[in-house]
Amino acid sequence: MNVRRRFTLLAAVAVVAPLAGALAQPVRDNPFGADPAHGPDGLEDRSGYGGATYGGATYGGAAYGGATDGEAPAVLVQTWTAVDRFDDAGRHPLHALPINGPTLVHDYQPLLVDEASGRWFLARQRRSEGGAAAPAWTIVMGDRDRVLAERAGDPSCTGRPTCFEQPLGLTARGAALMTLSLSMRGTTLGSYADATGPRRALAGRSIATRFALAPKQDRAAYASRGGVTLIDWAGAGPSRKPRPVRVKVTGDLENLALTDTTLFFRRERAPGAMTIEAIDLATLRRTEVYRPAAALVPWTPLAAPGRGAVFVHDCRPSTERNPCDLIELSARGARVAVRGIAIAFDVSADGRYVVVRRSPADRRGRTTAWDDVVIADLATGADVRVLPELDVTTAQFTR
Repeated sequence: MNVRRRFTLLAAVAVVAPLAGALAQPVRDNPFGADPAHGPDGLEDRSGYGGATYGGATYGGAAYGGATDGEAPAVLVQTWTAVDRFDDAGRHPLHALPINGPTLVHDYQPLLVDEASGRWFLARQRRSEGGAAAPAWTIVMGDRDRVLAERAGDPSCTGRPTCFEQPLGLTARGAALMTLSLSMRGTTLGSYADATGPRRALAGRSIATRFALAPKQDRAAYASRGGVTLIDWAGAGPSRKPRPVRVKVTGDLENLALTDTTLFFRRERAPGAMTIEAIDLATLRRTEVYRPAAALVPWTPLAAPGRGAVFVHDCRPSTERNPCDLIELSARGARVAVRGIAIAFDVSADGRYVVVRRSPADRRGRTTAWDDVVIADLATGADVRVLPELDVTTAQFTR
């Protein structure tokens, strides 16, 4: 699962506020296993790693609307007007997004799905009328069959100044939903323990909008002044403050992503000169793992804990319909996973499948200009399900 940044907001000063809620583990002086003052001793260039196409799915390997090789995993698809489930039995409507004439009644954040449980979350905010400030966000919650409830969101995240609340994921035991509230005053991290309780603050407005959360939700990283800040609250009790670890990195940092062992990020060294780099969380050693061919890496990376990796887009500045390649990054380096897509949305929990949007080479017989949602097998490179002509906003795997 992954959270996609739609908005560019001002980042705040890097000072960590108290982080509450914890797993009962011993507190270490330095949770990342190195001297906080330690910085990288230069870059080890591994951008040439591998070089082979991994998977390399080609279009047309699956019958429209069905699977070609066993049972394809189910996905939840958010379109402009609905949230639907697609599986071997077909399409199942879960939630309609109401419209008023030609426009939506609400603004929405991208759908978040917890694949292990099948639960899903959708943050929405009713659009204001007559210049009035937009109200706070609410969070619609559902499972594989239906909507279960809608709860109030962060009461401080309203329309003045502009604020967006974004679901991030469930905590490791599924006991709480974590969200980011992003505004020009700063970004806060919080959690909801149930359908009615208040939002519990985990990190204050010091954290920036360029933020990444580890798969187990016990670590986080964000771009801060002069580099990145790493935080770990696995051993922090309600009255403890975890010690931040700051790593100096020059240049503009974007597209942060965390695995259990590594932080990945995009660094713009100079205008048009970008690299994807990694910081080992145990040693804080920084390496270059990939250099984009086109210096264009849009969208937030996709976490793939089942592979110990993340996926990023390498896109050519072009008017062609499928300008992007999907690149797999791990501690070992980088390799091309899938070529010729518009965007990838999610990687399955076991790391085998990826769901993407892709335009077909032959559009004859189609009734709309919409692209297809395609589930590709990363092990074989085959398309295992094609969902044709969907006005997709996002798609995520579910049980």
